[in-house]
Amino acid sequence: MQSNTAAVANQPVNFTNVSDENCKADPFTVADGRYVGHDGFVVPKNFDEFHERFPQYVRNWVNKHVDRSVPKEDREDWTQDLLIHLRYLPVISKYREDGKLDIVQTFDPHKHHGANAARFFNYINVCLGNKLRSIRSKRMKNPICHTGNVSLGGHFDESDSGQADDEFCHAHSAYLRRKCQRQEIQRDASHTLAEFAEFVKREDSSVLSAMEAIAATAKLDAAAEVLGTTTAGFCSMRSRLRQLGRCFQTGVRVPRRRRPYRRRLAIRLSSDLA
Repeated sequence: MQSNTAAVANQPVNFTNVSDENCKADPFTVADGRYVGHDGFVVPKNFDEFHERFPQYVRNWVNKHVDRSVPKEDREDWTQDLLIHLRYLPVISKYREDGKLDIVQTFDPHKHHGANAARFFNYINVCLGNKLRSIRSKRMKNPICHTGNVSLGGHFDESDSGQADDEFCHAHSAYLRRKCQRQEIQRDASHTLAEFAEFVKREDSSVLSAMEAIAATAKLDAAAEVLGTTTAGFCSMRSRLRQLGRCFQTGVRVPRRRRPYRRRLAIRLSSDLA
């Protein structure tokens, strides 16, 4: 197995013919038929050498760039498809005229302005990303793979096998049942929240702004900043909201709000000054 670094001693390459003037090219050498970057990284000669040195690279790349909700079986299939993509060039590829058989062999340090590890793996990542987009696009065009599909289970008469109305679908599809339950819970929550907002507005409208700030932000400091008050002041408003919430749920009478507490020391000092 080839190491990632090698002695840079053979065939230095000059970049005087690089056409892109805005991109600074990194020097590299060629040792034993392999490109060696200025950082000592040895570019794999072909896919077999790449896979031998980095056997988990494609698998880790897929896990990093694919959503966690994707089933494990799909991630495994995509990993194998991407490995095949790197291993075999298309029959009509122009690179086959130069005797190249896989994607790794098509890496050209002259076009990519160097042969260090960053430039090589960036090229591999671009190739993997383009292929993964093609796989996803092809998958989305397949009706069988649509996420909205539901499976129907149960027994029904063979005479009605060609028909499936809404009642049948909802009765035999767990997906539709869960979806309807979630929608019903959301509607009930929205209705209850609207009623509580009206209750707060009627009983103590001074804390209605705190209720809106809580809905808009998820942090105590952020809500206090939105209201332009201190953290202590916001905590007092939040406590009042909790008190109103208990009254809203139990139906008991809302108690009067306490006046802001003033320290006795401040009162005593003011009386002494007088």
